Amino acid sequence: MSIEQAEQDVQKAFQKALAPTKRRCRFCEFEADLWIRLLALGCAMTTLFLVRAVSRPRAAEYTVGGKRHVLAPTDRRTTELGTRFGKVRFTRPVGRRVGAPRAAADLPIDRELGLCGGFSTGVVTMMARLCAQLAYATARETFEAFCSWRPSQRAVLRILDAVGGRARAFLEQAPPPDDDGEVLVLQVDGKGAPTISSRERARRALPRRAREGSNRRHARRTRRRDRPRVRRRSGEKSKNAKVAAVGVIYTLRRTKDGMLDGPLNKRVIATFVSYRALFEWLHAEAVKRGYGTDRFSHVHFLADGADVIWNLQQEFFPDAEVALDWYHVAEKLWETGKATHRARGEKLDAWVRKQKGRLLNGSFDAVMTSLGSALEATPATGPGNKYRRMVLKRTINYFENHRHRMRYRRLQNLDLDIATGVVEGAVRHVVGMRFDGPGMRWGLDRLERVLHLRCILINGQWADFESFVAHDNITLAAQPEPARPHDAKSAKRAA
Repeated sequence: MSIEQAEQDVQKAFQKALAPTKRRCRFCEFEADLWIRLLALGCAMTTLFLVRAVSRPRAAEYTVGGKRHVLAPTDRRTTELGTRFGKVRFTRPVGRRVGAPRAAADLPIDRELGLCGGFSTGVVTMMARLCAQLAYATARETFEAFCSWRPSQRAVLRILDAVGGRARAFLEQAPPPDDDGEVLVLQVDGKGAPTISSRERARRALPRRAREGSNRRHARRTRRRDRPRVRRRSGEKSKNAKVAAVGVIYTLRRTKDGMLDGPLNKRVIATFVSYRALFEWLHAEAVKRGYGTDRFSHVHFLADGADVIWNLQQEFFPDAEVALDWYHVAEKLWETGKATHRARGEKLDAWVRKQKGRLLNGSFDAVMTSLGSALEATPATGPGNKYRRMVLKRTINYFENHRHRMRYRRLQNLDLDIATGVVEGAVRHVVGMRFDGPGMRWGLDRLERVLHLRCILINGQWADFESFVAHDNITLAAQPEPARPHDAKSAKRAA
């Protein structure tokens, strides 16, 4: 197509968009019809842009990656390019490597324009964002509602592999904020996401007819007969989960009245690799902000009672002011109170309220004395006494191990946080709302990539990420990466 023909198509599409409606209609009908006309105009203008880009003069010979190529005007390739306005035909010359006629062809104009495997960068980033927020099928339907076409399921996975693979690099290179406060706060928590097991991966690799049998109506009955469900024991998990370690880093600023205000410049980072990998990343982010210097007057670290988190805190943030999450402590008190007080109601409420008040006032020893007295007063024999003594011993050991992390009166006097609500909310939004849906089974690699994309979204960095991807010239692989399985029981035994 020549430039003149493309300009004529634009004029025709523009005149069609200006044409009045031929009949009376409701506004919703007019709006839907106008949207289709505007998409058609966008396709025509996109075609004109591409034709002009192809018609620019270029050297017949050029070098890419140290290899000489020849651009033959008669050697052209025509494909469909997916844009936000629709699919357009794109014809451009092909570069051939000198001395290697069977080598892969080069598409210099695609590289110059930043096209990604038959899609525009806008389509790629929009599809990645939708898939980071919604299930794949819902994301494709949402995209089609606005653009009147949808990428294939295979293309969506290729897009996620390419864009999600750049998310970690973007998060790590992001510059530190300029207006941080004087108190650095770090919180860590975790949540599991269901993953595909080796057995399920092998079953899905079979052809559909081999999986379902000759009669699809009885496929479910056949599956139940061939793979009967084994009753789970107490404490066993059902979703073959891989735990995501989530960290939140932010600062607090002291106001004129002496109170702390925040959170400021909150950033969420997460990984499915391990808690150690998260702490290495979290430590790098803290150092980037000034940790290890006199930049901050206080460094505050909060988490629940997981031993792995506190062991890593001692290694990576040994000088931080530590705090055990207050609501986990309150849950322990309620569990203990329900076990020791046979009569529920006001008596139980008063006991828990009294112990919580003691902890907030700094009377930790009084709480331990109360729990020890209850343990001594509970006989070793008798109905339910074994369970009561077990709960009391467990609570006493838990509090004793975390004694130095339960100085809530001091923390409140310093106006510091005593609860991990920030990271709990991040865990729910980043992991729970996207990865833990009904019937979901994730492969490990794509799970990690989508997790990083969600961190970018919750941090409010998506606009910067789009610019980062646009200047990175990403390429889509020919095929999506196969799902890498995870067997939680085997991993637990190996650990």
